[in-house]
Amino acid sequence: MSQYKSEMDGYDGLIFLPGDDVENSQEFRYIKYKEDFGAPIEGSGAGDKYHVALFSRDEDGEFNFDDTFEAIFSDPVVYAKGLLGSGTFGTIVRKQEKTTEWFKDYLTDLIFSVKILKSKP
Repeated sequence: MSQYKSEMDGYDGLIFLPGDDVENSQEFRYIKYKEDFGAPIEGSGAGDKYHVALFSRDEDGEFNFDDTFEAIFSDPVVYAKGLLGSGTFGTIVRKQEKTTEWFKDYLTDLIFSVKILKSKP
């Protein structure tokens, strides 16, 4: 675990969304797991490992699933802030002993919700 202090200290993850001014602002919602998923795993001295899911909107405002991956971050908030102006938003949650299956289910539900939004007139 990194010794660096982050806005995310005390939380397990975050959802980051475009703000009112999509090009110049972001909104952050911090996540605290409701159940015990065990200890963080696969991190390094640089930071913890995180599950990441990224989304965007196309020219018509439709939601698109872009990518999912795992990465080690010293501060996931810095990574999310680096995406400001790109139209990218998503979820970053700490990888722990029992989060892999939970994240797969979360991602499946999220992608399904995106497809439902796309199908609405």
